[in-house]
Amino acid sequence: MTNAIEITKITARGDTIEYQLLDRTNIGGGYLLKRENVTAWIKFHHAESFNFSPEGLPESILALPVTLYLLPATYFYGVDLVVPSMDKTLYENLPAIYAAYSKIYGPFKEEWRGKVTVKNVVENRMPESRYANIVFFSGGVDAVHAGVNNPGKNNVLVSVPSIEGTFNRKNVVGREFISEKAQVTRDFSAVSGSDWLLITNNFQTDVFDNIRIQRDLKYTFALNGTAFRFDGWFGIRYLGNLLSSAPFAYAMGIRSLIMGSTFEQLEDKPAFNQDGANPELSDAFKFSGVSFAEQDGLYTRRSLKVKNIVEWCKANNRKTTLRVCFDDSTEQCGKCTKCMRTQLNLLCAGENPKDWGFGKFDEKKFSRRIRSYRYFDPACWLWDIVESIDANRTYPYCNEMLHWLKKTGYKRYGQKSSSITKSIINLKRVLKLHRYPYYAHELFFRIKGKERLKV
Repeated sequence: MTNAIEITKITARGDTIEYQLLDRTNIGGGYLLKRENVTAWIKFHHAESFNFSPEGLPESILALPVTLYLLPATYFYGVDLVVPSMDKTLYENLPAIYAAYSKIYGPFKEEWRGKVTVKNVVENRMPESRYANIVFFSGGVDAVHAGVNNPGKNNVLVSVPSIEGTFNRKNVVGREFISEKAQVTRDFSAVSGSDWLLITNNFQTDVFDNIRIQRDLKYTFALNGTAFRFDGWFGIRYLGNLLSSAPFAYAMGIRSLIMGSTFEQLEDKPAFNQDGANPELSDAFKFSGVSFAEQDGLYTRRSLKVKNIVEWCKANNRKTTLRVCFDDSTEQCGKCTKCMRTQLNLLCAGENPKDWGFGKFDEKKFSRRIRSYRYFDPACWLWDIVESIDANRTYPYCNEMLHWLKKTGYKRYGQKSSSITKSIINLKRVLKLHRYPYYAHELFFRIKGKERLKV
């Protein structure tokens, strides 16, 4: 069989599932996977508290995570994905998954499309239910909001930090990052009263040749939609990676998967985030008796989510943190766009960001930074923040800055920020001219108004 990727072996031992993958594509003189033979794995942490092990689960259930992760390759390269066994519900739902991805990231052309060859289709029966829901948890605003809306012992917080494992920022890859994610999840477990599970895998780092595929999708297949421009190949694999949780959900009899919505609104134009977390994509995934529930906060703006979290914590006498950035293993940087907008959300809710996980927050420094900040986020986030500022309120923290921001308005502030960004980029380019002596001299003579002598 040529132009195929095959799952040749699946092994479950203790808390780990291991997959042997064989790549026979050799498209354009290279493989789609990192190598011809790849070992992929999933590890379940804190599984002993559930008396859970993947050992003994049906092969068609064990195969779910890697099958869903490999599936997108069949959308573009004419690849045959060969799977030893597949859950019947998933098998019947493959066309719906393809249609959703084609709509959000495409439309895809029929001549690109491959197929899935399944050696054995199995109708699985769910075990007796031990929990009602999985609530996917990262520590950010969307996830915490989903957690406070679904607290208690009927729910399990599940964190899959490996979906963030290829950004290559400080401490985002490796043991420190995993340890920090586990700590955040444990801490919120105590707040919400839910149990928790951490799942790691090597899918992002070791399976696909991601650089090659991103390049192909951009230039060979010419994908150019909003979703692809926003998060590209990473977003296309996002839900497949998140569903590393599928064997656990099946074993616990959990039928409902809950994730926080990344809903956006700009003025009177509500819109769903055009990326791998789009609700039309999550709605398309079904296997055994498991499916996604309606995304939490589907029509709730980010500023209101933060306000809801604050009010829930105060009403229940609970305390939590919002972990939106992991540039440092012990403390958030406070400067990236996620940190900046979340601190602004908290200030607009009348809170001190230092009380919610931003240990480096300083009123004077933050106020100065906002006035000269290079804001890279979409306009919807900025509009939401400015819209949530009450012009008639005296805020306990950063009051003067908030009223300045309200008076400036999101459009003027965004234009100012964009201008600052361009100036800094141009300055960096000028500072790099020393690397190119000819162009440096050429620029010097043009500034002086002289024509350089031709040799």
